[in-house]
Amino acid sequence: MADEEKVEQKGDLYFEGGTIIASTKYAAAYFGVTPATLSNWVKAGCPRARHGYYDIKAVTEWNAQKEGERLAEVARTDPAKMSPSQMKTHYDALLKQAQLEATQMKNQIAGGEYLPKTEIVSSLSRLFSLLRASVIGLGHELGMTVASYIDADEARKIDKLITDRVEDALSQMSVDGVYQPGADLP
Repeated sequence: MADEEKVEQKGDLYFEGGTIIASTKYAAAYFGVTPATLSNWVKAGCPRARHGYYDIKAVTEWNAQKEGERLAEVARTDPAKMSPSQMKTHYDALLKQAQLEATQMKNQIAGGEYLPKTEIVSSLSRLFSLLRASVIGLGHELGMTVASYIDADEARKIDKLITDRVEDALSQMSVDGVYQPGADLP
């Protein structure tokens, strides 16, 4: 209780043992971060004087150490900052990784997980050609079915209307080369 009263008397920013002690609000402003970021830093190992107060010097040193570690990691992975032997090792590792991925892809293709593009395009072309032939004949079939109930001109109009709608739908669904309006049926 006495320590809390001393802290209240000292305020948000004070000197203690030759260091500057700042409240969360002032420490966050000093480092240009939010109080939530300071809380995350504490979880990552950042020192603090006590709950809600930070030793500015210790936090600065901790932050510099973390930044140094981050820069060292970047230097380890940045080819421009590597020695020739490190670059050789780095690129050998990248080559082996690419070779592994290529081998895995070949194994997946051989195992049937992937199909060649030409096989897929060929199968879909056949499927859509059959679909086209089936649905284009639908208008004529329906026209013939209703012809006994209406006159022949109306039946032809219905046939034409359904055929036009089917061709519109097919052209909207089509991919270049799969369906061409007006092409002969197979």
